[in-house]
Amino acid sequence: MDWPTILSFSSFAFVAAFTPGPNNIMLAASGANFGFRATLPHIIGICIGFCLLVLMAGFGLANLFALIPELYTILKFVSFLFLLYLAWKIATAAAPEQGGRTTPLRLWQAALFQMVNPKGISVIISAVTAYTSTAAALANDVVIMLIVFSAVTIAATCTWTVFGVFIRDFLRRPGRLRWFNSLMALLLLASLIPIVAV
Repeated sequence: MDWPTILSFSSFAFVAAFTPGPNNIMLAASGANFGFRATLPHIIGICIGFCLLVLMAGFGLANLFALIPELYTILKFVSFLFLLYLAWKIATAAAPEQGGRTTPLRLWQAALFQMVNPKGISVIISAVTAYTSTAAALANDVVIMLIVFSAVTIAATCTWTVFGVFIRDFLRRPGRLRWFNSLMALLLLASLIPIVAV
């Protein structure tokens, strides 16, 4: 990749990382319900899973989906069911100090979710298709993508979690946390629209 391509790709990656999607919505809800420290395994899991997905896409996953389009359909279906489950868990969550028994996503759960996250898969496959140049330069391009995606993913996941933590005090009033969790669950369900529409 030359510098203009790297800058163009970095802009693409930044917008993709910071716009609302399943990961960011879940992180905001987790930050509000459990705090930053308890959400750290979720953040780390997203970063690990997303980076693994970048490597897999760079070295053949995009070709695999082109060869077996049914595989992407299966992944979308699994993602749809998992997001429905997560939306229900978020909507019914109560704060720990209010006797809530739910827990933040574990590192391995967050990492595995990236393998079926439709937004993440679409973003990465689009990036690999649009920003890699020749087969000879593929390894270098994938390394650059990995570095850029890692940086923006860490920044975005932390920002969305901090947003959740920031409004935590506001949500301590009775009824507000339930309202917030219901809103986050609805937004998570809204993120399913592209899955159903395509």
